[in-house]
Amino acid sequence: MITIKTWSDLRAATETHPAREILCAHAGRLEEFRDQPLGELCEFILVEPTDTIAALETKLGRALDPPPWEYVDRSDGWYELVLVTGDDGFGYVVLVPNGNQALLDYCNSLTL
Repeated sequence: MITIKTWSDLRAATETHPAREILCAHAGRLEEFRDQPLGELCEFILVEPTDTIAALETKLGRALDPPPWEYVDRSDGWYELVLVTGDDGFGYVVLVPNGNQALLDYCNSLTL
């Protein structure tokens, strides 16, 4: 699992990570808040093919059943899951690639 909590890490990921188009879209939406640390606004979690549901639950500090997501979308070979955790608007953006079957099965169940 790759975690992005800083503006510099987000910039680097938009240049090199396979999910760069999705990350660029988020970076553009967050641009007006660049005076704040990214880690106060959100955290990006880029799931890797060997990551498990249990590992994601541990990272988020919550169970995934019932589904806690405010937003679920599938585009460009990725599932994008968004979870807002507080009144201050902090949230997680989780990107799940096609290669992670356990998490893909979970994501597919969200869109049925």
